[in-house]
Amino acid sequence: MKIRYALFDQATDMGGGNYWTWADKELSHKLLTRFYNEFAVKHLVPEPNKLGDELWGGVIHLAAESMEKCGWLILYREFDGGHDQQNRPNRFVILTAWIRTNEVYENLEPIFHNETFQYISANSKKLPIPSPALLSEETGETVMRLAFEKFVPFINPSWDSHLQIENKPSGMDTTESDAFTQELNERFKSERQDKKRIQDELNAKLQQADKLMSAMEQEWKNKEEKLKITINNQNDEIKNKNVEIKSLKKRANSLWELLLGGAFIGVMLFVVLVGALLLTGDLKLNAGGIRHLLKFLGL
Repeated sequence: MKIRYALFDQATDMGGGNYWTWADKELSHKLLTRFYNEFAVKHLVPEPNKLGDELWGGVIHLAAESMEKCGWLILYREFDGGHDQQNRPNRFVILTAWIRTNEVYENLEPIFHNETFQYISANSKKLPIPSPALLSEETGETVMRLAFEKFVPFINPSWDSHLQIENKPSGMDTTESDAFTQELNERFKSERQDKKRIQDELNAKLQQADKLMSAMEQEWKNKEEKLKITINNQNDEIKNKNVEIKSLKKRANSLWELLLGGAFIGVMLFVVLVGALLLTGDLKLNAGGIRHLLKFLGL
């Protein structure tokens, strides 16, 4: 991967308020100003003259300004610059190492201790700091160290992000800065609002569906109750009809028994009458007698 360098010196005005003493030609003043104003200036050491060998800096991702280009990964470190031209204390200088995100081989920590950073550390109090022999260099592919594992997932083409490194003589204990966390919150704010809106719409539809289901359930309960009442009424009507039929059958049987009893009595009376007539001689067992008997009976 290719590393490009630029140096910011608070005490060296290059004209027009430009404090970038030297920079690789691919790093525009606009890009350098974006880095300093949006991130570095928010993370300056309070007393640069007390830095010593402590590493104070960070890792920044600057998103690409267009889809045709890729963004930048920037490693920066602030150094003790001694005193300025007026012999005022707490001058500082910042060395930046710029790498295109599509060229990052995921091994970043050693860059903070490479020859260019060591050169600035040895010459940080010079006014101005002379440019190194090369403002860019090529490095080989290596293996990533644990120091930046939590930063790598946030290297996203859509937003800037910042991982601070401070007050650690050995280097690599890191802390997410406000720019690192708040920027993510802002980037996802609209997404969270959209999710909330969709969730609210879904909840409203679910409530409407619940109301509709409740109304349908109540309607079915009402229909079921009416049907039960109708069935009960029909069952009662059937029971009443069965009772009525049983009563009619019983009355018919009684009538039939009465008719049979009357017929039997009639036959018996007839037999008695015939016997009496025969005994009295009023009836003779011949054709004339039978006609006389039938005439008597009205037949």
